[in-house]
Amino acid sequence: MLRRSLPRRRAAIRGAIGPVAAVSVATCTIMALAGCTASPAPADPLEPTVLVSVDSCGQGWTTPTAGAQRMTIRNVDSRAGEVYLTDAQSGAVYADIDPIGPGTQTEMDITLTAGAYAFRCAMEDEGTVTGPTATVVGTATDAATPVAAVSQADLVPATLQYEKYVTDRLPVLARLTSTLRADLAAGDLEAARADWLPAHVEYETLGAAYGAFGDLDDRIDGLPNGLPRGPADPAWTGFHRVEFGLWHGEAASTLAPLGDDLASAVSDLSDTFAHAQIDPLQISLRAHEITENAVQFELTSATDFGSDSNLATISANLEGTTTVIDILAPLLASRDPGFSRMRAHLDSTRADVPAAGSDLRALPLATRQRLDADLSQLAEDLAPVAALLDPRRVDQ
Repeated sequence: MLRRSLPRRRAAIRGAIGPVAAVSVATCTIMALAGCTASPAPADPLEPTVLVSVDSCGQGWTTPTAGAQRMTIRNVDSRAGEVYLTDAQSGAVYADIDPIGPGTQTEMDITLTAGAYAFRCAMEDEGTVTGPTATVVGTATDAATPVAAVSQADLVPATLQYEKYVTDRLPVLARLTSTLRADLAAGDLEAARADWLPAHVEYETLGAAYGAFGDLDDRIDGLPNGLPRGPADPAWTGFHRVEFGLWHGEAASTLAPLGDDLASAVSDLSDTFAHAQIDPLQISLRAHEITENAVQFELTSATDFGSDSNLATISANLEGTTTVIDILAPLLASRDPGFSRMRAHLDSTRADVPAAGSDLRALPLATRQRLDADLSQLAEDLAPVAALLDPRRVDQ
């Protein structure tokens, strides 16, 4: 049922755990897309230990060198915090560790070329502190590329714009759902089967807002996974429960109350969303996760309960992704060197899905393989979005 719960805040390289009893759960993210060092550099007995705290931010990094390197980052503060390796002049971020607990340490593997660098420490309940400038000389290939930091405030306009998009779509969803409800109440199951799809795909265009819908998301579009009696469980409601009944010969008298509940849930959603707020972080997270969910649940037919409508759902998911990416474009285009390629791939995939046909199970092998490749590559292209737009503390 919780198919949209795929918490992953960013594409990450997890740092190694420090010695002794200091256990760090810090996550180190290298910002470069082309120069990200997925493989740690060989251990070097001379690798520097960089201290981070309010009073000693960046101390210990005294002889930086160009090329691949490993640094041990040790938090000597009494508080947890975030640590950024930045361009000393612009403040753009090469890598971050979020969070790093007091008394713990982790490792940062990164490739650096000539330039001026500085650590920035943002400990809890304190302003940020920038350490001394470290100058790297020499050159290196595949060096990390900095990304201009995004603040929480930077994401607010995009969030408000997306909230307006959802608000404008909810009346359409309510109208289509009411039509489905009327079909079921009248016992016209043929009309209900025709009207189920437009209502469902409308809901599937709203993927970046599901987190703000709360329990109503499960009530409207939940799956029977995890319920004690599976598809026979009376707690299963919503579009897919109605779909199951419509395509498995259930009587109108059984389905009409489910249509009533679905229409009621959509009405409740319209009321509650008017007072809800979308977490700005969810916008950038969902840009990737909508497509990831489409690959995992739609392309595998895991959510098909008889209508054979997974391709239509994928098209709706891609429409929702396009909306999110277009809203985020003013922040994303300058930070993602692959933005134009990703945007073009999104458009071509949106065209390929409906052109393939309407029945996923009946697709020729070559067509199916092309769609698999298109959507998998698109999920990869969208993966960095959350890391690039993850809000970072920039106060001084």
